[in-house]
Amino acid sequence: MFNDGLKKTVRSKFRPIVLACDRIGLTPDAVSVIGLILSFIAAVIAARGNLFLGAIVLLIGSALDMVDGDLARMQGKESKRGAFIDSNFDRLAEAGIFAGLAWFYMTALDSVNTMAVLLVFLTLSGSLTTSYARARAEGLGTTCYGGLLQRPERMVMIIVGMFFGWFILEMVLVVLAIATIATTFQRIYSVANKLSDENLEASDSE
Repeated sequence: MFNDGLKKTVRSKFRPIVLACDRIGLTPDAVSVIGLILSFIAAVIAARGNLFLGAIVLLIGSALDMVDGDLARMQGKESKRGAFIDSNFDRLAEAGIFAGLAWFYMTALDSVNTMAVLLVFLTLSGSLTTSYARARAEGLGTTCYGGLLQRPERMVMIIVGMFFGWFILEMVLVVLAIATIATTFQRIYSVANKLSDENLEASDSE
């Protein structure tokens, strides 16, 4: 959903954080670990009923997650290993925050909000399958980018929803549940077509 121009603008805003991390001697891996820990802390805070504070901590953790790649490029430490670790940490951070939100809707209100818990589950499922579709496509030697809703947009929406409280967050989860699953099917359709075209080209060349 975010175009390249907007991504560049956002990354430029985080440049001072990248420079600060470099000045104090943090490595890209250290930044990734700190971001993951902050995401888990945010999940615990949200689970205990304080969505607003949880959103602030999650915002800081997500900001760090956006700078580790730029820090790696600045320090000349880009590697497949770093990209692999960062990608897995992203999935763990998402799983953590959604687990915290599910716990919140089960325990922090006057009664269990079954619908919200279901929406959290559907959103997490859609988020993970969106990522899996890309990973599986790349494993088969093709590309898989784009879609209706990617991770940066998901995290922005979750943070905004948490800032405004449980009811608005539930509305956000409705949108996320639909959009993440739709994104998964978009990617499945796109990759399936690419693979069909590649098979056809291979057959024609034989």
